[in-house]
Amino acid sequence: MRMKNNHASLKLLVLIACLIIIGTIPDDEIVAGAASKPIEKKVIVTKKSQTKKKSTKESNTLDEALKAGVPVIVKLGSDKCIPCRAMNPIIKELAAEQDGKAVFLALDVYQNRDLANKHGVRVIPTVIFFDKHGKPKAKTEGFMSKEDILKTVKQLELNK
Repeated sequence: MRMKNNHASLKLLVLIACLIIIGTIPDDEIVAGAASKPIEKKVIVTKKSQTKKKSTKESNTLDEALKAGVPVIVKLGSDKCIPCRAMNPIIKELAAEQDGKAVFLALDVYQNRDLANKHGVRVIPTVIFFDKHGKPKAKTEGFMSKEDILKTVKQLELNK
């Protein structure tokens, strides 16, 4: 009985290790030689909020978002990264709830290498928090829940 449990545990550990390794392989290496599909920058915003605040829908890039006069939260990740994909619905939901109050962007780290290098991104997903003046205030590495993101925004007082 004990051998079966050890064998099952070993299989589970090998599976987890494989998923981690696959999630960290850059897109360039996975498609080696094949024409890869272009990965677009994603701006996640939704309908205007019911208040009379300015909508953040027109923010299509990080540069435009930083000029909007509201906090900007950027998730740098990849479609190959499992935790990054798990954060996408959270970013969409926050964008819907915070329209006019903040901009939430989900950017591909491989399409935004300059931004990743500028902010020292070592792990994906990485979330960078900018204040309403466009200055980076914090950076977190790894998966963040909706509650964690909102807590960080509140603690950083990004609207000041």
